[in-house]
Amino acid sequence: MLRGRDAGGSVLVLVPSGFLVLILLSALAVDSAVAYLAQQRLHDALTAAANDAVAAGLDNGTFYAGGALTLDPATVQRAVCQTIDAQRASGLQQLKVAVAISGLSIQVSGSATVSAVFGRALPGFGHRSVRSTAGATLAASTSSAAARFGPPTVLRC
Repeated sequence: MLRGRDAGGSVLVLVPSGFLVLILLSALAVDSAVAYLAQQRLHDALTAAANDAVAAGLDNGTFYAGGALTLDPATVQRAVCQTIDAQRASGLQQLKVAVAISGLSIQVSGSATVSAVFGRALPGFGHRSVRSTAGATLAASTSSAAARFGPPTVLRC
């Protein structure tokens, strides 16, 4: 067992390296929290867009002519774009939105990138991708079958 002068030098090297590890773990935690919050913002925006689109997308012509509930795809897409534009969540970059319609249900999916707070200092860690999907239905369906969505239409909002 070492005592005296020889044992003091090892602590001098270990303390700064321990602080460096602590700082790196803290930076990783902050960047992960930023990405998680961005994903939540994206999901909230997509949920609002889906709800607004399914309500605004009711085809009034077919409803008043025969009482049938149908969704007008052009109106749905326009409503999604208007809601996404109105909600422009801060921090989301390169936002891409797609809409799929199946009967009285719609599915809105989106992806975006978010800038890291500390990861910008490291090459390749400056941006993270986030994705989310939200759906809404105009009326409760009497069948228990799951909606089968066709290919999504990519929107240019």
